[in-house]
Amino acid sequence: MKHRWLVLAAALFALALFAGSRMRRLHEPRFPHLAELKAGPFAFQDAALAAAGFRAPAADLAWIQLLQYTAGDVPEFPDRPGHPYEHLSELSLRVTRLDPSFHRAVLFAAGILAWFHGIDRPDEAADLLNEGMRRSPEQPLYALYLAALAYQKQGDTDRMIALLESSFDLPDTPSTMKAILANLRQSRGEYREALALWERIRENDRDRSEHARAKVKIDELRVLLRSRPAR
Repeated sequence: MKHRWLVLAAALFALALFAGSRMRRLHEPRFPHLAELKAGPFAFQDAALAAAGFRAPAADLAWIQLLQYTAGDVPEFPDRPGHPYEHLSELSLRVTRLDPSFHRAVLFAAGILAWFHGIDRPDEAADLLNEGMRRSPEQPLYALYLAALAYQKQGDTDRMIALLESSFDLPDTPSTMKAILANLRQSRGEYREALALWERIRENDRDRSEHARAKVKIDELRVLLRSRPAR
């Protein structure tokens, strides 16, 4: 009896993923060939779903596993000491190779690689964005992030931040990227600007994953602003 319930639960889960994916993608780029899927711990899972015609649900599942990896909960991809997010690019490419229209995975990973404090791997972020743009050139944020990386390389942080913030309210901008921008502002001593960004994050229902952190940061920045001497 227990086995039958497990099979039924798995089937319902697959159908739910499939239904959600179909609603999200009424028109989408051509899926890459199965040969482009890479070997790895999840290779059988990806190939089995893709061969059965469930590439969009496979990408959904890969995205969930990518988020679990960033939370430190995927033992199949352990990071070496001193190499945080070592497999982030690989896992992001896995999602986009399953479904090129799943832009969130590339933008999410590129933002962390390029601008997350303590990571500093802009070249890897650029490679990831170029791969995403090759597969899905209609996504404008790929080019925008690459331009921001160019400003970063030139040392023009003001233009880099201004360009990234121009996409702050776009639906495809990851909540993580918004939080990174707010923290960039704070690291530059721009507390009012950082506070305004965190307040926008807290007010946006799409950014629910960052609401708890937004509340903490808003309280922190208000204290910093009150303690700052008047100019």
